[in-house]
Amino acid sequence: MTTIEEVTPVPSPRDGGADGGPLLDVRDLHVEFHTREGVVRAVNGVNYSVSAGETLAVLGESGSGKSVTAQAIMGILDMPPAKIPQGEIRFRGQDMLTMSAEERRKIRGRRIAMIFQDALSSLNPVLEPDLIIADEPTTALDVTVQAQVMDLLAELQREYNMGLILITHDLGVVADVADKIAVMYAGRIVEQAPVHELYKRPAHPYTRGLLDSIPRLDQKGQELYAIKGLPPNLLRVPTGCAFNPRCPKAQDICRTEIPELLAVTERDGGELPGRASACHFWKETIHG
Repeated sequence: MTTIEEVTPVPSPRDGGADGGPLLDVRDLHVEFHTREGVVRAVNGVNYSVSAGETLAVLGESGSGKSVTAQAIMGILDMPPAKIPQGEIRFRGQDMLTMSAEERRKIRGRRIAMIFQDALSSLNPVLEPDLIIADEPTTALDVTVQAQVMDLLAELQREYNMGLILITHDLGVVADVADKIAVMYAGRIVEQAPVHELYKRPAHPYTRGLLDSIPRLDQKGQELYAIKGLPPNLLRVPTGCAFNPRCPKAQDICRTEIPELLAVTERDGGELPGRASACHFWKETIHG
């Protein structure tokens, strides 16, 4: 039997958080998987936020923690083996990790929705949530269908002022749609930047490698660049910076100390809003 609670409309947060802040604010999120082989630390201290009408692109290779972070936000991780030992996931200022299962159920789907591959068949344009998490929605699609998917998301976003998290490994897809980018590697965010700033001047060698691997018309007939090596096994993450075995700029400090995600500035110390890098040598990377 239908109850009054089930038909009561949920107030819409189209204008952002309850206190005027971001629609979604992820703070120091950690996710672990306890397996027979050991503890897999899939997400390590992730911080990012999304406002109403804003698009955040989350980039990285398979295993970087992009999708696990999204599943933690949605509350669809299998627990166990998954565990969230610390962190906050605030939607409109309320921490979803401290909510009851019933409270979270009311948000999931109606207020925050997740779409996976083949977005045209999984996204219902009649039910519009306040935040969409699109996990690799254009993978294995030809360029025409890719454009249709991205156009649909952009149209819905403009009409309803939705927030959008776009998870992908394809930098070509996000160049024209994202407002800002978070680059993940081995469970950590290694760079954050406004989209055009990141493409113009990356501040992390991993981001530089991703950009250099994009095919370009002026390189016709040349061998495509590829980042050497493979992403690390999360059961045996290298000491220091996890990217150091694959990094052309790695030095001794990179093999012993984990770099913090710190603000990136101009040569003269001038502020670069929204920019941060977790690299001991970000100055050499961005300023060349």
